[in-house]
Amino acid sequence: MTRPEPKQTAVPAQAEWVDAMPAPVLVVVGERLRYVNAAAVALLRAGDAAQLLGRSVQEFIHPLDAHRILARIHRAASGEGDNPPSSMRAFDCQGNELTLVIASSPIVCDGQPGVLASCMDMTERVAMEQRLRRTDEDFRRIMDTMQDVFYRTDAQGVTRYVCPAVKNVLGYSAEEIIGLPAAAFYPDPAERDALVAAIRAHGFVRDFPGRMRRKDGVIIDISISTQALRDERGGYAGVEGIWRDISERKAMERELERLATRDHLTGLFGRRRILELLDEELERRRDRRLQAPLAVLLLDLDHFKQVNDTFGHAAGDEVLRQFVATVHESRRGHDLFGRLGGEEFLLVLKGADEPGARQLAERIRASVECTVFGVPEQAGVRLTVSIGCAHARAEDRRPSDLLERADRALYEAKRTGRNRVSP
Repeated sequence: MTRPEPKQTAVPAQAEWVDAMPAPVLVVVGERLRYVNAAAVALLRAGDAAQLLGRSVQEFIHPLDAHRILARIHRAASGEGDNPPSSMRAFDCQGNELTLVIASSPIVCDGQPGVLASCMDMTERVAMEQRLRRTDEDFRRIMDTMQDVFYRTDAQGVTRYVCPAVKNVLGYSAEEIIGLPAAAFYPDPAERDALVAAIRAHGFVRDFPGRMRRKDGVIIDISISTQALRDERGGYAGVEGIWRDISERKAMERELERLATRDHLTGLFGRRRILELLDEELERRRDRRLQAPLAVLLLDLDHFKQVNDTFGHAAGDEVLRQFVATVHESRRGHDLFGRLGGEEFLLVLKGADEPGARQLAERIRASVECTVFGVPEQAGVRLTVSIGCAHARAEDRRPSDLLERADRALYEAKRTGRNRVSP
């Protein structure tokens, strides 16, 4: 088979149309540049075409690509046909590395076989792809190492991405969650609806409280910081953000709240909390046209100091706990019971009229009188309690209004011999 003749294409001496082409065009004869258009001069950052003509193409080809590119030039110059587009690395006149896509065809220039090559500068695109690749690698590295859970959902609330940390928090792998509605992992879907409504209203939320159900069924507390995603028309396209497991923090907050509102010795409401609850009950009475009965009992153990002085404070603490248990047996389930301090206690009786409050107070007094309080290494002690009773009036505005009357009643019970209910 005879080798095909090279295309009889020649570059005219005045090739204005080639010079005006936006794509870089070069003619190579014998591995040297015979012609470059204006775009090629700009690409290679030469002062003019004269700075390039006659120079070996090897000066501009990256050494690692030289063998392959020279082989393509020789193949085209020998008439073996066109070379399809291929990428290569090159250098401009200032030593900057370029990434080019080059295609070439056989040509006859001044009677000599050569190669007509056209180029496309891909340097910026390659650099951008590299940056995107690095960004993607950085993103994946961050997602793989972060402890909080990054997620994205679409406009319908379907999870489209969740980072691997979700496995440590919920027990599900990311693959098990992606494609499912985010609301499926909330114990109450209404909580998810509230989150979405807040995001739609404000565009974002910060430390939004919520709960999720783990794979093992345990409910955890979470804090969500997220923002709305928008499509090209500005429409709502979903959300993306971060949520974290704050169950330990919430447990600590609840414990601190318990310590702040509960008496550590007896487990009753502390002074501040029981007075707050009394104030709330008075507020409810002010808001009602028909005021429900409300009474308070102020209880004080008689001669309790002797227990501490005789048996020690540890024994006194145990007696107080047993006293509280005794009162619990007599009081109604919805009554509010708190310790004001020392051996003084307060019972808030909701819905109790005067006869009912008096009857309950007498039942508590009698029960305490009959109880033998156990003291370590002792046979036990007997105590009595004095109780001051007061009933809420329409003009009462503050807990102190009611407690002052209860305190006067308690004083009267003490003055008249103790172990009494007054009035």
